[in-house]
Amino acid sequence: MKKVGLISLGCVKNRVDAERILGGFEARGFEIADDPADAEILFVNTCGFIKDAVEEAVEEILEATLHKKSGKCKILAVSGCLVKRYPEMRDELPEVDLFFTPEDVEHIPEIVSGVPQPLKPRDYPARILTAPPHSVYLKIAEGCSNRCSYCTIPTIRGDFRSVPIDKLIEEARWLAGEGAVELNVVAQDVTSYGLDGDGPRLAELLSRLEEIDSLRWIRLLYAYPRPLDDRLMELLSSGGKVIPYIDAPIQHAHPRVLKAMGRKVSAAETSEFFRRLKKHVPGIVLRTTAIVGFPGESEKEFQALLDFVEETRFNHLGAFAYSPEEGTPAAELAGRLDEEVIWERYDRLMTLQAVISEEKNAAFVGRELPILVEGIDGEGEVVGRSYGQAPEVDGHTILEGYGDRVVEVGEFVTAKITASSTYDLIASVTAYDDE
Repeated sequence: MKKVGLISLGCVKNRVDAERILGGFEARGFEIADDPADAEILFVNTCGFIKDAVEEAVEEILEATLHKKSGKCKILAVSGCLVKRYPEMRDELPEVDLFFTPEDVEHIPEIVSGVPQPLKPRDYPARILTAPPHSVYLKIAEGCSNRCSYCTIPTIRGDFRSVPIDKLIEEARWLAGEGAVELNVVAQDVTSYGLDGDGPRLAELLSRLEEIDSLRWIRLLYAYPRPLDDRLMELLSSGGKVIPYIDAPIQHAHPRVLKAMGRKVSAAETSEFFRRLKKHVPGIVLRTTAIVGFPGESEKEFQALLDFVEETRFNHLGAFAYSPEEGTPAAELAGRLDEEVIWERYDRLMTLQAVISEEKNAAFVGRELPILVEGIDGEGEVVGRSYGQAPEVDGHTILEGYGDRVVEVGEFVTAKITASSTYDLIASVTAYDDE
């Protein structure tokens, strides 16, 4: 059996795991199947973070069993968070041959293939990129030690564990060699990097990443809103490769709700985090997430969240309707809200944010910015992203005025922002990178 296929679900951190699994097989002489139906060994790499993700994973596993019944699949394997969260699934899914938890990722290819060492020497431990190589993710840690009361991650992934800097630099150099110009630094909590050892080392890591010549943008995703050290603030404000963009989930803004959520920062500390960034980092773009309808959330407490969002004025905000997750302390709390109330509050929050996002985008009109070309959208428009638009979660910049010039995916152009909408920008190309 020489063809391996993989269906990966969930977050980008899970995608990195999937790429390492595929890379390990490729390095041992296996062929990677583009279509799961062609795979002789088929993996479903699962997410188990919330109920909706669990349901999606189960559906994908059941669909994958059809390939085993009537297709080329001889071995069906399930990996990832769902296996760790629900070990009983090993007994409930006899159609699945192999199960692997997140801790097994580095060893899966060896275990399944029986080949202990890669047959193809590579500059970096194998990773097959499953998306265009110009924009990639560098996962700098595993797990999380914050233990928020609603969250399953510490149970699934364990406590926060920083990846050694030298190993990350090695991986980043390899990614740059594969064509990466944008490096998205991710972890469950990037601002904890190094805190499980001698102390904060995120600024040191970013400084060393900036030394990689071909990288143009280094973006921070999923930062816990704890105080940022002066060196990190300098990097964000310097105009260098670490772009002035940060994704820092707040989850809520009322003191009682934050305490019930088990958050390690107060409402005042959260507010100060964003105030300092806006004061000291020119052009800072802020993204956050919030949870609506946490058990016991009163109308007054929800209004405190709305007030905070209106005061802080995030460029981008994603909201989640609270989902009681089995095994979490929050699932045992009294005061669960009706679904109708939760979704009504969700709509109010997102309606407010839409107004703010439109205002924030309008402020870019007239500016000339570097734009990273992403490709062509469903309407035939050439689209890219500005520094203020993270991949997959924020809007796009629609590019006009390039005439007959062929623009390549992963190329930078300079463009003047001419118009905006709630989530997107429109820009006219004024210069190309090679001019």
